[in-house]
Amino acid sequence: MKHKYPPLHLLSIFEAAGRLENFKAASEELFITPSAVSHQIKALEGHLGFALFQRKSRGVALNAAGEMYLKYVQRGLNQFEDGTKKLQHHFSSPALKISCFTSLASNIIIPQLGAFQAAHPDIEIKIEIGNKLSDLRYDDIDLAIRLGDGNWPNTMTQKLVDIQVAAVCSPTFAKQHQPQLLTDISQLPLIDFTYIDDAWQQWAKAMGVTLNSSKRSLTFNDYESAMNAATQGLGMTLAMFPIENTSLSHGMIVAPFNEFMPYPKSLYAVYRQEDAERHDIQCFINWLKKSDLLLHNR
Repeated sequence: MKHKYPPLHLLSIFEAAGRLENFKAASEELFITPSAVSHQIKALEGHLGFALFQRKSRGVALNAAGEMYLKYVQRGLNQFEDGTKKLQHHFSSPALKISCFTSLASNIIIPQLGAFQAAHPDIEIKIEIGNKLSDLRYDDIDLAIRLGDGNWPNTMTQKLVDIQVAAVCSPTFAKQHQPQLLTDISQLPLIDFTYIDDAWQQWAKAMGVTLNSSKRSLTFNDYESAMNAATQGLGMTLAMFPIENTSLSHGMIVAPFNEFMPYPKSLYAVYRQEDAERHDIQCFINWLKKSDLLLHNR
């Protein structure tokens, strides 16, 4: 059935003119002349068979019909825009934009990214490194890899792997201080975190030891800096596994007590609800779930 609505370009011009109630302001927004706006509004009124504006000596104002019609037009244009964005996300093939924290990118994703590209040459990847939580409603990110409990409002999540925590240090540090028993922890320089309250106390309690006192030689506000300091032999810190499996297997760090405790947060893939069926997102998540480095046993 042939639709009898006016040409869409007339509706766009009417929306701007009606919202602003000023033909000159509408012309500036639309990059056309005021006379063109006036001419197109008259064409729309002729198509509808009734006036939409009251012409005044100092401008125009919507009449009752115009006010009612503006609500319908705005609703329709918003639906067009929303539908267009959703289809572009679903069917277009732009780069897949992924946000993840530094350790995950350097230890897990980047070492194996060539294999993903070989298996999916049609998917272009753009990775944004950072610890800032992405708001997928507004940020230009398609997929975020984050630590948490899986409860992010208005999103889809898939658990990738559970996390364990262990006390680690550099081989040089271990040789110098000779840590053997868990109770030795009170005599060691510890690297602490500002973003986890009493991290070492929580670890000691889970391990069944009492941390009477300790030497907090360094404190950092991010995980990567603490890990870098530990690999430089500046102290002992708490590391996340399997994220640090490669560092452990390559001898960059050691876990002298060989005690690994479950961490209350897991690693999740987070994405928009409307992107649940996106091929590129699901391909990347499935690949990451099967990653040898992510699943590799200690």
